[in-house]
Amino acid sequence: MCKSWPSNPNNQKRSNPTRMGEEVTNTVVGKIVDLLFSAAKREIDYIRNYTKNIDKLKSETQKLKDMRDRIQQRIDAAKENGQALLAGVQNWMEKADIEISKVEEFLEQEANAKKTCFNLRPCVNLGTLHHYSKMSINKTPFLLQHQEDGQTYESCVSIRTPTPRFIDLYQAKNLDDIDTHKLVLREIIKAIKDESVQIVGIYGLGGVGKTTLAKEVAAEVKNLFADTVFITVSQTVVVKEIKKNVEVAAKRIINGEKVLIILDDIWETLVLPDVGIPCGPSHRNCKILLTSRRMDVCEAMNADRNICVNTLTKEEAWVLFRRMVGDEKLANDSSLEKIAREVTEECGGLPLIIQAVGNALKNKKFNIWEAALDRLRKHAPLEIAPEIRKAFTHLKLSYDLLDSKEAKSIFLLCSLFREDGIIDMLSLAEYGVGLQIFNNLDSFNDAEKRVRMAVDTLTSSSLLLSEGNEVKMHDVVRDVALLITSSYEGEEKEKFLVEAGKCMTEWQPRNRTSESYTKISLMSNIIRKLPDHQLHFPLLDTFLIRHNLLSIIPDEFFGGMKEVKVLDMSWNPIKSLPQSLKLLTKLITLDLSTNRHLTEICIVGELKDLEILRVRGTGIKVIPKEIGQLTNLRLLDAGDCFHLSDVTAGVISKLPRLEELYIGTRHRDPSRFGLMEISNLKWFRALHLSMNSDGCHLFPEGTYFKTLQEFFFQFIFGRINTRVKRLFLRIDPEPSKSYLKHRLHIAHSNFPFTMPIKKLFQVSDGILLKRIKDLDNIIPDLYGESTIDELKSIVLDGCDNVSCLVKTTMQPFVASNDLMLGQTKTTKEKYFSKVEEIFMKELKNLKILFDCSFQYISLRNLQAIEISGCDSLLTVFPLSVAQGLSNLRRIQILRCDSLMVVISGGDEQTADNDIEFPRLTHISLKNLPKIKSFNSGDSTVKYSSLEFIEVEDCPSMKRWGYGVHDMPHGKFCHESGSMSSSSSSSPSAISSSQLPSLIIIILILIHVYCRCDLILPSGFEFLWLTQFGFNREKHRGETICSLAFFFRPHNIAMAIHQTVGGGYNKLSYRCFGNEGLSLIAAHTPMFSALCDFGMNSDKYF
Repeated sequence: MCKSWPSNPNNQKRSNPTRMGEEVTNTVVGKIVDLLFSAAKREIDYIRNYTKNIDKLKSETQKLKDMRDRIQQRIDAAKENGQALLAGVQNWMEKADIEISKVEEFLEQEANAKKTCFNLRPCVNLGTLHHYSKMSINKTPFLLQHQEDGQTYESCVSIRTPTPRFIDLYQAKNLDDIDTHKLVLREIIKAIKDESVQIVGIYGLGGVGKTTLAKEVAAEVKNLFADTVFITVSQTVVVKEIKKNVEVAAKRIINGEKVLIILDDIWETLVLPDVGIPCGPSHRNCKILLTSRRMDVCEAMNADRNICVNTLTKEEAWVLFRRMVGDEKLANDSSLEKIAREVTEECGGLPLIIQAVGNALKNKKFNIWEAALDRLRKHAPLEIAPEIRKAFTHLKLSYDLLDSKEAKSIFLLCSLFREDGIIDMLSLAEYGVGLQIFNNLDSFNDAEKRVRMAVDTLTSSSLLLSEGNEVKMHDVVRDVALLITSSYEGEEKEKFLVEAGKCMTEWQPRNRTSESYTKISLMSNIIRKLPDHQLHFPLLDTFLIRHNLLSIIPDEFFGGMKEVKVLDMSWNPIKSLPQSLKLLTKLITLDLSTNRHLTEICIVGELKDLEILRVRGTGIKVIPKEIGQLTNLRLLDAGDCFHLSDVTAGVISKLPRLEELYIGTRHRDPSRFGLMEISNLKWFRALHLSMNSDGCHLFPEGTYFKTLQEFFFQFIFGRINTRVKRLFLRIDPEPSKSYLKHRLHIAHSNFPFTMPIKKLFQVSDGILLKRIKDLDNIIPDLYGESTIDELKSIVLDGCDNVSCLVKTTMQPFVASNDLMLGQTKTTKEKYFSKVEEIFMKELKNLKILFDCSFQYISLRNLQAIEISGCDSLLTVFPLSVAQGLSNLRRIQILRCDSLMVVISGGDEQTADNDIEFPRLTHISLKNLPKIKSFNSGDSTVKYSSLEFIEVEDCPSMKRWGYGVHDMPHGKFCHESGSMSSSSSSSPSAISSSQLPSLIIIILILIHVYCRCDLILPSGFEFLWLTQFGFNREKHRGETICSLAFFFRPHNIAMAIHQTVGGGYNKLSYRCFGNEGLSLIAAHTPMFSALCDFGMNSDKYF
C-alpha cells in the first residue's frame, strides 16, 4: 500500500513541476512563434506592398523636390532684392539635394533591377522585390523629416531688406545740399514717423527724383522697421508679382511687426488688399509710401498725406548744372557761362535732365553748346505725350552727343527689356555679338569688356544706372529710347516693336506695319500661342520672346524672318524646335536656355553662322553630331543639363573657333564629354564643368591647355546648381578685378592635382579653391617649389586640411625651358611677389601662413588680406614679412579663436625692427577672443595713411601694440597703460597709443565691467561707439546701464581746443542702439555740453 502524502495545511493545490515546465515552454514557444510569425509577416509585407512602398518613396521625393524648388524661388527673389538669407537655409538646400540624389540613384537601381528580373526570368525575383521594398521604407522617413525641417523656410528665407538697389548717382552725391531736395526728404521722413499717418503719397513730374527720394527714405528709416519692401509697379500692373513680393512682409505685419512697403511708379489706382497688403486701422504697424506722377492716384488710394516733389529752383538748377559741367570751365569763359545758364533754364528744373544734359556737354566745344541750345529751344513733335515732351528733346540731345556708336547701340538695346527691369550685361554682350555692333572683336570675352565700357559711358551720361554686372533704365529715359526707335529714320535706321512686360497672352502683329520692324521684343509676358502662319518681317534682325509660356512654335513661324541674327527663346516650356528654324541661316546668337522639355537640337546644326549657342537647363541627353557643323561657334553652353550623358565624339574638335564651353550634368564619367578634344583648339579660353564626379579622371597625365584662361570645376550632388555662373560672378564680381585674366576656380571636390591641372595653376592670375579636401598648402602642393610668376589673387574657402600657404625648406627657383629635363636655375626671386589680395575663410587647420624661411617670402604688392573663421591661426605676419608690406591698404581679421597677434616680433634674421605701412588705411579686428595686441615686438610702426580702425569683441586685447606707433597726427610711445575687460577698482587705461589719432571714425567694443581711461589724441574729430556690454547698477532708485569715462583734463582740453579751434562746430559724439543709456563722466565738466545724446543727459551730470 502506498504511503500517502501529508495533507496541505493551507489547503492549497500543490504545483506539478512537469506541468509548470510545459506551461513555460508553451508560453515561450508561443511568443517565439508570434515573433517569427510577425517577422515573417513583415518580410512578406515588404514583397506584398512593394509597389505601394516604392510609390510612397517617389511621392515623398517629389514633394521634397517641389518644396526645394519653391524655397529656391524664394532664395532667388531674396537675392534679387539684395536680402540676406536666414542662417541654415543654404544647408537645408544642400541636404535636400543630397537626399534627392540618393533616392534618385536608388530608384534608378531599382528600375534596372526590376527590368533585369523580368527580362531574364519568367517569374519575379522575390528577393529583389523584398530588398528594394525594405530599402524604400528605410529611406522615406528621412524625406519626411527634411520636409518638416523645411517648413520654416517656405514662409521666409531672408532677413530684413537693405536699401533698394540702383540709387541714382546724382542723388547720392549732387543733391545733398539742394534745399528743395532736403526739405522734401525731411517732410517725407516726418510723415513716415507720424503715428497718425499710415499712407504717404509723393507725386511729381517724371525725372524730378521721386524714386530716388523713396530709396533715400528707405535708407534713413530702416532702423524703425523690421522689414522694408520696395516694389516697382510701373504702367503694367502684375498683381501676382506684387503679391509674391509682399507675401513675407504681409505675414510679419499680421504678426504685429512694423513694416514699410514702398510702391514706386504707380500709374493707376491699386486696391491694397487686392495685392496682398494688409492696411487699415487693424494694421497700423504697416506704413505705405506711394510714388506717382499724378496726385489723383495718391488721393484715390487714400493717402493720409500727399507731398509734391517740385522741380528745382532756378538757382538750385544752376548749382547742379555747374556741378555736372565743372565750375572751373564755366568760370574761365563768360560766353560759355552765359549760354550754360540758358541751357539750364531749358532743362525745366528736372534733376534727371539737368544731369544728362550737363554730362553730355561738359567736354564739348562752344559751337556744340550753341547748337544744343538751339535744339533745346525747339519744341518736340506734338504727337509725343505732354509729360515726356520736354524730356525727349533733352535726352535725345544727350543720346546724339554720345561719341561711341557702340554706346548708342547698347542704349537702344536696353529699351527692349521690360520697364524697370534688371538687364544683365551678359545678355547685352550676346545680343551685341549677334548684331555685330562691335568692330574688330577678338573674342566673346572682349565683347563683355566692350559692353562694360559702353555702360560706363552711358552711366556717366546719366542715361543708365549700373550696379555690378547689371544695369537699369529710368522709365523716362526708356520712354525716350522707345521714341527714338519708333520710326525708321535718322542714322539709326531702326524701328522697334517693344511689347515687353505687358501681360500679353497672345500676339497677333498688324500686317500693315510689320514689314518695317528691325527688332521685336515680346519678353516677360504670358504668351502661350503664336500665329500659326508665316509672318513677313524682311528687315527683322532681332526677335526676343524669352520668359513666356510657349510650349509649341508653329513650323512655319520663322519662314518670313530670314534676316534674323539674334533669337532668344529662353525660359519657355518649348517641347520641340520648328522646322522653319533652319531657314534662319544668318542667325549668330541663339538662346534656348531653360526650356526644360526640349530634348532634341539636331536642327540647330543647319545654322552655319551661329557663334553663340545656349542650351543651358534644357532636357537634352546628348550634344549631337550635327553641332559639329557649326564651325563659327564661339560659345557652347550646356550647363545645368540634368539628363546630359554624352557629347558625341569628335564634335568639340570640329569647332575650331570655340572659346568657351559650359557642361553641367549629373553623370559621373567625364570622358564622355569631349574634354580631351579642347586641348588642340587654338582660341579656347574658358572651361566650366559641373558634374557628379570628383574629377579624379578629368584629365589624363600629359594633357596641356595652351590657351586656357578660365577654369571652373564643381562637384555636384544631385540636381545641377542652376546658378553656377552666378556663383562664379558673385565670388569675383568687381570690375576692378578685371586684371585677373586667367582665373582658376575649383569647388566641392576631392580634386587630383595632376600635371595637367598644375599647368593650369602655373598660368593663372587668380585661384579660388573652395572645399577642396586633400589640399595642405599652395607651395609645393600646387606649384612645386618654383616661383609663382603670374599669381595675383588667392582665395581659399572651406579647405579644412590647409595648414599653411608655403611649406618648404627650398629656395624658390624660376622654371625654364629645361624644366622637363630636370635642370633649373636658381634666382633671387621670392614667393608671392605679385600677389595683390589674399582671402582665407574657414580654414580650420591653418596655423601659420608661412612654414619656411621668411627670406623666401615677399608680399610687396599685397593690397588686401582678409581672414575669417581660421580657428587654429596663431599669427599672421612675421616681422620680416610685415616690413615688406609697402602696398598694403586693408587688413580684416575676424572669428579666429586662437589668434594672439597680427605681427609677431623676434625675427632673429632682421636687425632693423622698424615697420612702415605707407598706404594702409583700414584695420578691422573682430571677434578675436585671444588677441593681445596688434604687434608683439619692440618696433617703431609708422601708419602714414591710416584712416579707420575697428576693434570689436577682442576681450583679451591689453594694448594696441608695443614700441612706438607713429600715426597720421602724432607719435605715441607704449610705455604704460593697458586695455582690460575685467572688473577693477581702478580704471585701466587706453592710452593715446592704444587709440590711434584718426580723423575719420574709431569703433571700439568695451566689454561688460570694463572701466577705461580714454585719452583723446590730437586731431581727434569723430568717435563712434557701438556694441557695448554694460554694468547694470542702481542710480537714484532706477536701474541703469552705466559706462564710466574718465578723461584727463589736459587731454580733453587739448581735444576741445583743436576741434573747436580748428573750425569744427563741436566734438561730435554719437551713441545709438542702447535706449536708457547714461554716460557718467569724471574730471570733465565740459563733457556734457559737448555731447548730443538725443536724451536728457543732464539728469546724470
